[in-house]
Amino acid sequence: MRRTVLVVMAIALAAGCAHAPRAAAPVVYKTATAETLVASCNANADRITTLSAQLQMVIHYQANKATRQYRAAAWLDIEKPGRLRLLHDALGPDLFFIVSNGNRFWIGLDKALAGGKDTVYTGTFGALTKESVFRPDRLLSAFSLSQFPPQGTRETLFEAYADRYVLTFVEGSAPAVITAKAIFGRQDLRLSSYQVFDEQGQLALQVDYAKYQTINGVDLPKSLFISWPLDQFAISATVTKATIGAALPPRLWEFKWRKDAEVVDLDATEAQKPFVPAVPQPSQAQ
Repeated sequence: MRRTVLVVMAIALAAGCAHAPRAAAPVVYKTATAETLVASCNANADRITTLSAQLQMVIHYQANKATRQYRAAAWLDIEKPGRLRLLHDALGPDLFFIVSNGNRFWIGLDKALAGGKDTVYTGTFGALTKESVFRPDRLLSAFSLSQFPPQGTRETLFEAYADRYVLTFVEGSAPAVITAKAIFGRQDLRLSSYQVFDEQGQLALQVDYAKYQTINGVDLPKSLFISWPLDQFAISATVTKATIGAALPPRLWEFKWRKDAEVVDLDATEAQKPFVPAVPQPSQAQ
């Protein structure tokens, strides 16, 4: 009888242990300085000489006072410092085709995005004086990670919080203005958010890095969200089939699109106006 009782007690204790909740692993926050954060981020970005990847994108936009979404796949190619190609991947007509050869850029938009007529926006990077949707140099920063501090920075401010570090970059103009902020999580010291401000101090661009992937020792965004708050336009993207460091053919940086598209040269006519494309028509939204 005693043996039976002991066996029952052992089974009961084992069952209780099996259902006992496991203690959560403690969160460990790391320590860094502004100098080490900048050095680490820049070193990682330097290792991304070329990048080819497939993007699964969701375009978020406002239409008829409602938030809508449009799903699109695209191919992305980057060759630093300034070459980029982003091409809509579909069996039908390309919705968008963005190319930069390092000196000049072309943004080809289907009439569904451009507002009734196929349109090509072109110019030099100097024509992009304001934040704008699909801006090639910002896309370069978003997918290959930014170099810090940004050009023109006079002072870098450093703030430490329990779960994050914030670097604020101040331009050397008079009066001084904040041009950008970089936020690093203290669990892994990776860049978690990058913000760009316009001349009026408004948040014009924000990139949030939700997940990373490591390829040959290089940290690359896996899931990111790019938002243009002033235009109420955003893109969430998942990066797949990524290749780093492969030689890319020069033909990628050639822009060949529809011959009957309307061409707008931003250097000649629109240099001071932000580029804001029309949103997809509701019939295309998903």
